[in-house]
Amino acid sequence: MVPTENYTDEAITLAAIDELMALPSVELVEPTYDDLARAIRQALDDEFGSSDWDVEGGLATGPVCSGRFQRLEGRSVSIMSRTLDRPLEGDDWTRAVDVVTGVVGPEGFTHEVVVADQPGSHQTEIFGARDSVVRMYSNTSFGVTVESGCYLRESDRSAIEQFGVPDPEHWRLLYPDSTAIPTES
Repeated sequence: MVPTENYTDEAITLAAIDELMALPSVELVEPTYDDLARAIRQALDDEFGSSDWDVEGGLATGPVCSGRFQRLEGRSVSIMSRTLDRPLEGDDWTRAVDVVTGVVGPEGFTHEVVVADQPGSHQTEIFGARDSVVRMYSNTSFGVTVESGCYLRESDRSAIEQFGVPDPEHWRLLYPDSTAIPTES
C-alpha cells in the first residue's frame, strides 16, 4: 500500500501561488503569444497566399486556470485567428498542419493530437509547456487559436508580494482559520 498525503484546499492553493509567482505576469508573456500567432498567420499566408484574417485576442479565464488555480483568478493569453475564405481539405490540411508545427515546434509545442480528421471537419491540437496549446481547425472556416498556460495578473502578483495572497478579504472568507495572512488587530 502506497502512503498518501492529504492536502487541504488552502495548502493546494498556496502551492499554486508559489508556482505562479515563479513565472512572469500574464501581461509580460502576452506579447510572446501575440508574436507566435502572428508568425503562424504569416507562415500560412506564405504557403497558401494572403488571407483576410479575423483576429481576436486578449486575456481570458477558462479551463486552463481551473483546478489548483481556480481560487487565484489567473489568466491565460488567447489569440484566435480565423479566415472564412479558406477551409482546407486533403493535402492542403496536411500542409497547414506541417506549416503550423514547423512554426510552433521550436517554441516547445511538440505534442500533437488529432481531434477530428474527416471530410469537412479537421482539428489538431499541439500542446506545449504548462498547458499551453495551439488549436487548428477547418470546417466552414479555417482557424488557429494560440493559448498560454495560466499566469497571474500583475495586480495579483503585487498583492501577493504585499499580503501573501491575492485578495486578503476574499481569502479570509474562503479560509477563516488561515495563518497565511496577518490577522487584524
